Amino acid sequence: MTSVDATLRATRTTCPYCGVGCGVLATPDGSGGAAISGDPEHPANFGRLCSKGSALGETLGLDDRLLYPMIRVSKGTMERVAWSDALDHIAHRFAHIIKRDGPGAVAFYLSGQLLTEDYTSPTS
Repeated sequence: MTSVDATLRATRTTCPYCGVGCGVLATPDGSGGAAISGDPEHPANFGRLCSKGSALGETLGLDDRLLYPMIRVSKGTMERVAWSDALDHIAHRFAHIIKRDGPGAVAFYLSGQLLTEDYTSPTS
């Protein structure tokens, strides 16, 4: 259970997981995490959250997060690379897969909470 610092206020935000757009109250715990609850005033969920939304606080820590691009090298180990190199690598791999298997072999799974401008660029 996340302990909440009483001096920190909850921030109203939106759950990023699906297209519903449930209202969330995120209250910082003072150590990089947050206590998560549904926003009782939000018309999409009236304070209720699904299991994914309820677990948002578990995704905030940086301990087990990838913080910069990595590419698996021939030895099977991961190597840190520049963003431009990682993006070039991804583009080349997508091009290879599309050439080999056709355009139906590549798809994107996106949150319903992104704005149209946020996802049309990578999928165009």
